Amino acid sequence: MSEILGNGIEPALLGAGLTLAGVAAGWLISMLSQRGASRSAQRGAAALEARQLAVRSVIALDDFVGACQAAVNDTAEFNPADPTEFVFHAEDPRLFLPRDAEWSVMKPDIAEQLLWMPNRIRNVLDGLDSLDIVPPGFDDLFERREEDFSRLGIHALDLIETISFEYAFPKPERPSYYDPRQDFQGRIDKILDARNRGRKVGFLLKNDDESNITPLFPKRRREAAFSALDTDPKA
Repeated sequence: MSEILGNGIEPALLGAGLTLAGVAAGWLISMLSQRGASRSAQRGAAALEARQLAVRSVIALDDFVGACQAAVNDTAEFNPADPTEFVFHAEDPRLFLPRDAEWSVMKPDIAEQLLWMPNRIRNVLDGLDSLDIVPPGFDDLFERREEDFSRLGIHALDLIETISFEYAFPKPERPSYYDPRQDFQGRIDKILDARNRGRKVGFLLKNDDESNITPLFPKRRREAAFSALDTDPKA
């Protein structure tokens, strides 16, 4: 009798064990599959967020390039009644990076280059504000302004190309007759050539500090430019 019962119980236990093992294996496979799908979805969401931030950054940089070109092509207008007074028609270029950005989703080297841009711009504007802008030479303000904004424009164009390549989307479209890089580089070359030729012939402008006449009017300076992060572009 015991042999009969024993012969019946062992297969039953074996079957139950196999069933339980199958259930456990199925549960484990399901959990691993869900975790894999969740991680894949998270990676996909992060990649999409990084790509969208890259596009927004390129648009901001492209706007900045246009502002640089407007400033480079600007000609100061002088007050006929006072040759020491002048105004520019174009505002100083300003870069409005996305303020709500999570920069950690982008590649660190690209994010760092973007975050350094406002500081580059601020330093250029501070440098121009430090010049002794009095006639007749105005401390080369106009040439320096044109050269510095051209270099900033080229740097922004380099960043646009880097980001567009890294995240595999097309660069901003431009008309065939509009090539800001060529314009910027041409102006830089022309300024450097004129500067070198001036040095060769020993041409020097008189330093106004040599005068013993006390000026009656204070030296005029441009208004301090705001940083790209000082103003909300959505306002």
